Amino acid sequence: MLGLPWEGGFDYGSAMPRLDYADVLDLFLWTMDKLTRPTLQNLLAGYEEYAHRPGNAHLFLRLEHQRLLERTGKSGKEASYRITADGIQRVRVTDPRVEWNQSWDGQWRVVVFDLPEARRKDRHDLWRALRTRKLGMLQRSVWIWPHALQPILEEIIQAEGIPECFCGFTVRDLFLCSHAEVVAIAWNWEEIGKAHETYLKHPVLTGRGLTAARNVGQLAALARNERRSYSYAFALDPLLPRALWPKGYRGADVHRQSEQFRHQLKEKFHNLNNP
Repeated sequence: MLGLPWEGGFDYGSAMPRLDYADVLDLFLWTMDKLTRPTLQNLLAGYEEYAHRPGNAHLFLRLEHQRLLERTGKSGKEASYRITADGIQRVRVTDPRVEWNQSWDGQWRVVVFDLPEARRKDRHDLWRALRTRKLGMLQRSVWIWPHALQPILEEIIQAEGIPECFCGFTVRDLFLCSHAEVVAIAWNWEEIGKAHETYLKHPVLTGRGLTAARNVGQLAALARNERRSYSYAFALDPLLPRALWPKGYRGADVHRQSEQFRHQLKEKFHNLNNP
């Protein structure tokens, strides 16, 4: 079971001692094209306790040096900042539609291997590497994937140092089972479903959290928590092509609710900055 970042409740009163770069980058990514007159007071709109903590005063300079923000115009209060491509990549979440919308050619790529008991550590390392890459497990030594598999196996061999012991092949025709039954067996859809449902039902991410937010500092915390929670919701999800979605799959609902949340976040941000 995944430990989700909101477990135990969300406490608006627990201010972090120092702003994390992700707080600012999340706001840039979801709420604004650029920031002018970039003082902490302007950014956090009344959340001034952040501005007086050690290290926060030079936040924008640090982000600029890390090439996460880029400055245009003059320095100081006349400057304006935009998020860079590196900054976007640092806080971007995976767009599952890229994987969902891939066409499937109807063929399973299968890898089998044989590692004896004497190489138990290699066997466990290999299982972990395959699971990390979200391949489906039919048996402990038989794993499947709906797309090209050879690049993934080559990456595992290079990264893990596991000797080559694989046999891979492509399967088009099944007998004694259907594609839907293969999907149902190969992934833990119960745990995946729990992660989806937890995201969908949490009150902070269904509008109530945004309604209760009183300043931009709290919006920053919400943006950060939503991004992490969204990532957790898909942490085990193999993001299969739509043709292979199991019955009752809620991934699309998670993505839809996240988009709605970010739209509301942007509206709330502009309302707080333009009362």
